[in-house]
Amino acid sequence: MEDSSNSIVEERVELMVSPAGKNVKLRTGHFIKPSIGSGSMDGTTVCKHPRHYLPSSLTTFEPKKRPLDVKFHGWIYPQKDWKTWVVKMASLHESTWKKAGIFEAIMNSTYKIERNNDLLFGVAEKWCHETKSFIFSWGEATITLEDVKILGGYSVLGSPVFTPVETAEMKEIREKLKSAKKEISKSTCEKACQYLWMRKFMHSDDSTVKHEAFLALWLSRFVLPSSYNTVVESVFSIAIHLARGTRIALAPAVLANIYRDLSWLKQNIVASTQLESNYDDGNVALAITLWSPLALVEVWIWERFLDLQPRPNLIKNGEPRFALWHGLNCEVQDMCSVLDSAEERFVWRPYVRKITNCDGAKFYGDNAMWILLDSRLDNELLSFARCLRVSELVGLDCVEQYFPHRVALQFGMDQDIPGCVPRSNGTPEIAWADYNKSVEGEKLYIPPRLFEADVTTQYLEWWKQSVLSPQVVSKDVLRMSEGNGFPGSEINTRKSKRAKEGTFASTRPDFYRKILKRSRRLLTLKEKGKNATSDLGYPLKELKKLVQYPRWKKEVRNAGFVAQSSKRKKKGNNASMPHDKDKLTLLDLEARISRLERLVAEIKAARKAKSMVTT
Repeated sequence: MEDSSNSIVEERVELMVSPAGKNVKLRTGHFIKPSIGSGSMDGTTVCKHPRHYLPSSLTTFEPKKRPLDVKFHGWIYPQKDWKTWVVKMASLHESTWKKAGIFEAIMNSTYKIERNNDLLFGVAEKWCHETKSFIFSWGEATITLEDVKILGGYSVLGSPVFTPVETAEMKEIREKLKSAKKEISKSTCEKACQYLWMRKFMHSDDSTVKHEAFLALWLSRFVLPSSYNTVVESVFSIAIHLARGTRIALAPAVLANIYRDLSWLKQNIVASTQLESNYDDGNVALAITLWSPLALVEVWIWERFLDLQPRPNLIKNGEPRFALWHGLNCEVQDMCSVLDSAEERFVWRPYVRKITNCDGAKFYGDNAMWILLDSRLDNELLSFARCLRVSELVGLDCVEQYFPHRVALQFGMDQDIPGCVPRSNGTPEIAWADYNKSVEGEKLYIPPRLFEADVTTQYLEWWKQSVLSPQVVSKDVLRMSEGNGFPGSEINTRKSKRAKEGTFASTRPDFYRKILKRSRRLLTLKEKGKNATSDLGYPLKELKKLVQYPRWKKEVRNAGFVAQSSKRKKKGNNASMPHDKDKLTLLDLEARISRLERLVAEIKAARKAKSMVTT
C-alpha cells in the first residue's frame, strides 16, 4: 500500500459500496483529503448538510410566474464582428495565448450557448451555499476547477488576478488604455461602450496597445464582467500580463464568481417563494443581477445529465468544448422530476470520453498510477493536483471556499465522509497564498480513465441520515402508499399474484419483526464491546430480503416508507407490514444492514488473518 502521509489523496482499506447501495466489498479505496477514516468518527469534524437549504424545503411554482426578475449580465453572446476579430488576432498571437493558457477560452467566446432559464432555476434550487454544491436526493455534485478548465478553457495555474503591473513599459500601456476608456466615455453613451471600443481598436494601426485592448474587451465581456456592456478598468492589468504570455489563474476567479452568483440566486429563489401568494396583484417582485459566466453551469448540466442533454454537435479536432453545445437548447417539461431521478443517468466523469482535443490528457490515462509532484512536471498534471486540493478561490471582488473532497466521484476517486474545513476569513492575499502553496514533494494518485468509484458504507449511512430528513421521507412515502403502487395498497385484491412473486410482507410479519429486534440487539451488544459476532449473518440475510423484494426496490432506494398499523386497519387492510414498535423507516433499515455488513466483513477478515497465522 502506498504511503499517503504526504499526499493529496489518501489510500486505505474500507468496506465499499456503489453510490446506489449495491455490491458491498472490502477493498483499497482512494479518498481526497480531508475525509473521516474508519474509526475516527469525531462528530466535531464531520461535515453535516444544512437541511434548511435542501430543495424539499422550497415551494416549487411555474418559472414564468416566478416573482423574481433575474438579469444575466454575465451571459453575453458574441458581437457581430467578434469572431472576425478573434480569427485575425489569433493569426498573430496564438502562440502567446497558448503560453498564457487562454487560447481555448478565447475561442470559446465565439460560440453561442443559448440560455435556458428553467434549467438554471431548476439546479439553483438544489444549491447550498455552505457546501458550495448541488444537493440532490441521490447525491452531491458541483462545478469544480476541473470543469472550468476543461469546459471554459481557463488556467488553474498562474499568478492571481490582482497581480499589479510593475515595469515602466507596462504602466505606459495601462495609461494608454485608460486614456482610450476616457475618450470613449465622452461619447453619447457616456461610458466605455464595448461596441465603440471594438470599433476603435479592431481596425487600428496602433499595434502597441491593440492586443491589450482586445484582451481587455474579452475579459470585460466574457470572463470577469462587472458593468453592463462596458470595458472595465479593473481588467487592464490582467490584459497587459496576458498579452506578454504571463499565465494568470483565471479559473479560480471565474469559479469564485459562479459560486457567489449561485448562492445569491438561491437566496432570492427562497425569498421569492414567500412572495408568490402576493405576486398576482403585480405589486411585489424581486430583481437581481448576476455577473458571472453562468453559461458554464448550463454546459456542466448538459455534460452530466443525460436526460437534460440536447444532441451534441459534431466537432472537429482542435475545436473547444463549447463547440459541442453551440446554438442548442433542450426543453424539459418536469425539471424537478428529472433532476431528482437522475441517479442512474448522471455522468460522474464526462471528460474521459474521447471527444475533443483535450482527450488523452495525462490525468485521464488507462492505468492507475502514483506520481511524485515537483516543478518539473508539465502543467496538465500540476493542474489536476490543484483541482483536487481543498482551498479558497480568489476573484476580483470575492473569495469563496472550494470543497473537491465532497464530490470525489467527479474525479474518479472514492467518496468518504468529508471532513470540515474552516474558513480562513483572511484577505485575498492570504487566501491566494493558501491556494497557490507549493505541491513540491507531495504524491498524487491518478485513477484509471474508466474506473467507476464507490462510496464507503459509513458515507452512505451518513448521507441518508443527514440529507433525507424524516419529514421528507414521510411526505414522499405517504404519496406512494396512497395509490401509487407502494407495497401494502391493494394487498387483499392482489394477494394471490404477490404470493406467486415470492412476497413475504403479508405472510411473515411476525418473523421479520423478530429479525428486526434481533439485529438491533446484536448491534447494541457489539457497540458495548460484548461478544455478538457469532451469528450476525442470519439476520443480515433476512433483512436484505426485506429491502430487496422486487416491488419495493425502487421505493426503498429513493425514499423509504413508514408503516403504521392504525392507518392500515382504518383502510381495511388486515395484513401487517414489517415494523419495529409499529413504525419503521426503511432508510434506517438500510443503514442497519450497512452496519451489519461492515461487522461481518471485519469478522471474516479477522478469521482469515487468524487462519493464516495458525498455518
